[in-house]
Amino acid sequence: MKSDGSDLAPEDHGDTPVLPQAGDSFHALPDRSQAFLSALLTEHFVLESARGITVSESSSRASLYLMTLSSSLVAHGFLAQSSVAFHFLAVVIPVVVVLGLFTYERLVQTSLEDVAALNSMQRIRRYYARILPGADEFFPVPHGQDALNELLEIGSRGSWRGVFFTMSTAGVALISSPLSLIRIILAGHRPHR
Repeated sequence: MKSDGSDLAPEDHGDTPVLPQAGDSFHALPDRSQAFLSALLTEHFVLESARGITVSESSSRASLYLMTLSSSLVAHGFLAQSSVAFHFLAVVIPVVVVLGLFTYERLVQTSLEDVAALNSMQRIRRYYARILPGADEFFPVPHGQDALNELLEIGSRGSWRGVFFTMSTAGVALISSPLSLIRIILAGHRPHR
């Protein structure tokens, strides 16, 4: 302690006061409501970023799967008349099917992450609409199924099964299913020598 009774950090040799601990800093804030709004705005921005990342990842994963599938089909087209065509398919189809299953699983996960972020953003929007009288005019509550996607209460209904059939996940599932069937058929078929 200094002679005037104020605290100094142990390594300080000047007039720098000790900062409060993180747990105690809340009580030291001069304007808690402003600090809360700042934190809320930051959280809203982070959630928007998270939604953008999930959409980007979903697009990338679906594109990677479809590129792998189409490249495999083109390669098979070049090998179709050769004696290794059957063996090529026997190796490539399981790889593409497994990639499709992993892609589908991750697309479902990113859809759920997107829904969770959207619900949190909706909660923040509802708070913004109550800050001042008349603020709800700037944060309208969506009505009906024609509301914008950003405003819909997605995932809050009784079932989450809708996220299993988004455009990306359904596309990957519809492509992987016939490939699995082809693999089963090929497993029972032996090429003629």
